Amino acid sequence: MNRLNQIRALLGCFISFLCVAKAYGQFHETIRSGRPGQSIGAFTVGRGILQVQSGIDWFGYKNEGTGLLGRGGLSNTVVRFGLTEPFEVSALIEYRFERQTEEGMSVPLSGWSALDVGMRYHIFTGKGLVPNVGFQSRWRIPGMGGDYSIDQWAPRFLLVSSQQITDKVTLITNWGASWNGNSAVPQGNYTANLSYAITSKLGIFIENYGSVFRNDFDTYVDSGLAWLVNPDLQLDLLAGYGKNEGIEEYFISGGISVRTKRKSR
Repeated sequence: MNRLNQIRALLGCFISFLCVAKAYGQFHETIRSGRPGQSIGAFTVGRGILQVQSGIDWFGYKNEGTGLLGRGGLSNTVVRFGLTEPFEVSALIEYRFERQTEEGMSVPLSGWSALDVGMRYHIFTGKGLVPNVGFQSRWRIPGMGGDYSIDQWAPRFLLVSSQQITDKVTLITNWGASWNGNSAVPQGNYTANLSYAITSKLGIFIENYGSVFRNDFDTYVDSGLAWLVNPDLQLDLLAGYGKNEGIEEYFISGGISVRTKRKSR
C-alpha cells in the first residue's frame, strides 16, 4: 500500500465512523485510562472530554549470543478527545534514548520513536460475561528524524474486548496488526490483561503480550498497580520482562492519567 492509498484509507475510516456514531454512554464516573500495561480498553472518553496519559519508562536488554547490551529510557504521552460518545480521536508522541554497548564499543541512540494519529470507536456495550467491543486505528508518521525515523506511514489496528468476570475481576484482550514503517510485512500483536480491584481506588493487574513477525514469536509479561487519586486523576507503576531467542529484556514504568470534567448540562 503506497502512502496516498494509506491516507485515503485513513480518511475513509475516519468519515465512516463519524457517520455511524451513536450516543452510547461512554462517560464514566471515574477515569478510564490506557495505563498501566500494554492493553487498551473498549470504551472511549466520552463527548467533549480531553484526557492525557503520560509516562516514563526505563529499560534494558541483553543479547546473549552477541553480548550486545542496551540501556535507556523513553517518555510517552497519549492525548485523547471525544468527538461523540462512542468516537474519539487521539495522538501519541514518544521520545526514546539509549546506549548500546558491544565489544567495548558504545553507541548512543535517540530520537522520536513514535508520532501517531488515530481514532477509537466503541462498537458494542456488553454486560457481565458478554464483552464490550471496540476498535482502534493509529497511523505512525514517517520522516520525523532521529535514530528511530521510519520511511513510510505505519498503520496499526486493534480489535479490543473487555469483560467483567466478577465484581472485582476484569479481562481485557487486544488483537491486531501493525506495520513498522520500513517493511511491507505486517506484524501480528496480542495482549491479555487480567486486573483485580483491591479497593475502589487501588487495582493490580498481570498481563501477557506479544507479537508474531514472519516465523518469530516474542512474548512478554508485566504487572503493576493503579491508584485512583480522585475521579479524574490516576497514578500507576509497573514492571515487565521477556526473554526471546536469547534476548533478555526488562523495564519499569511510572505514569499519570488526567482528564477534564464534563460540563454540567
